[in-house]
Amino acid sequence: MAISRVMLRDPSYTSYLARVLLALGVLVSVSFVFITQNTYDTGDSILHYLFARFAPHHSLNLLDNWAKPLLTLLLMGPAQLGLRGVMLCQCGLVAASAWLSYRVAERLQIPYAALAILLCYTAPDYFRIQFSGLTEPLFGLLLIGGVALLVQGRPGWSAALVSWLPFVRSEGFILLGLWVVCLAWQRQWRALPLLLLGYLVYSAVGAVVLGEPGWVFGRNSYPTISPYGRGSWKTFIVALLYLMGWVMTILVALGGGQLLGRLPQKATWRNPLFPAELLLVYGVIAVFVTAHTLFWVFGLFGSAGMTRVLTVLTPLLAIVALRGLSWLLLLGRTALAQQRIAGGIAALAFVFLFTGLRMEMRWKRDFGQPGDLALIEQATRWYRQQPDLAQRLVIMQHPAVVEALDIDIFAYEGRPPTAAFGRPQMSKLSPGTVVFWDGWFSPVEGGLPLDSLANNPHFRRRWAGSALRQADDTGQGMCQLQVFEKIK
Repeated sequence: MAISRVMLRDPSYTSYLARVLLALGVLVSVSFVFITQNTYDTGDSILHYLFARFAPHHSLNLLDNWAKPLLTLLLMGPAQLGLRGVMLCQCGLVAASAWLSYRVAERLQIPYAALAILLCYTAPDYFRIQFSGLTEPLFGLLLIGGVALLVQGRPGWSAALVSWLPFVRSEGFILLGLWVVCLAWQRQWRALPLLLLGYLVYSAVGAVVLGEPGWVFGRNSYPTISPYGRGSWKTFIVALLYLMGWVMTILVALGGGQLLGRLPQKATWRNPLFPAELLLVYGVIAVFVTAHTLFWVFGLFGSAGMTRVLTVLTPLLAIVALRGLSWLLLLGRTALAQQRIAGGIAALAFVFLFTGLRMEMRWKRDFGQPGDLALIEQATRWYRQQPDLAQRLVIMQHPAVVEALDIDIFAYEGRPPTAAFGRPQMSKLSPGTVVFWDGWFSPVEGGLPLDSLANNPHFRRRWAGSALRQADDTGQGMCQLQVFEKIK
């Protein structure tokens, strides 16, 4: 404790403390890669992994708009080691983001900048999303990387880096507008064209490979009107609180108040780094949350109300939280008192993770095996023990079934078309075809309700199971998995 007390009091130890916190964060994360039975999301998480894994055999996967080209390219190597390899890569992305969050806070001269790393790792959802194949960790890294380069006086490199944002998540096109305003505010005219770098490169690749220079927009995977309906105005606001946890939520709220207190001060506007902080930290957070709220409320652009997207903001939220902490430090009249406040807040951020509160960590929910993965494990084990089903054509919608059976769904012979315009064409399947039906992906994504198989004389049910979606919460309902065989 004596060492940590000196570290927090003396800024010369900030870098050392940051390295210690980062090393601990990485050590815990990597350990959990081999402990967790969860993939954060059992659909998109696994599907992104599959796109990357089979990219060496199907090069067009690298230009798939839904899969996101830059993510697929980055994960292609780690994916050859399996889903755990992808998780290890994601741990590296989160570690780099946490470090850059600290560097930005340090550059902005925010007290106790090293605690940005602790705040990143104690944000519950951000910690969990490392163990997935999702887009959010890479998108978050590009965001905080762009901010770090700009506050370090490298506007051209910043613009070039964030130009790749749209090829990790489509919201990147919106956020590029904030970089335009910020660079124009700072009169960095030469850097502005570099915001087009990613688009120009991928357009050129598309022109050569696909014969479509405009493929980025021409092959957009998200319909204007979402097939998932619409939702509440408060969905993403409430989700933001769950992302951060109690301690960080309070600090971020204080950070917002601290910004309002600084705005009337002339010294604030004379600070050359203020435009970057205002637009690319506070502005990005506000625009991102607002955009997703509008998409969900009005049912636009394929929004399904998936609040996990907010995790990309964690490194930026850590900076706002430190601003809130700096305001809280005013309660301490001496350096020692302020050190105790900062140390106490850091301890609370860590301790609250283990309270079992809904906004914090819960072992079974966060790291235990979800019900659908447990069912898929049981069903595929049964399937492999059926000699009469060997070498049969298998049809499925759930990505975890694909991963469990090790099927190349990008090969025509592995999964031929079974639907036209979203309507099932199960009658065209040959006798002996095996269909894995699940309660979500099959009816929602595949347009295949259970009745179309259970009440169809051409299909016979061979296996069925159900389980709680979440082992420690009966309120989450049940999930189902059934296996059918076409008999005539």
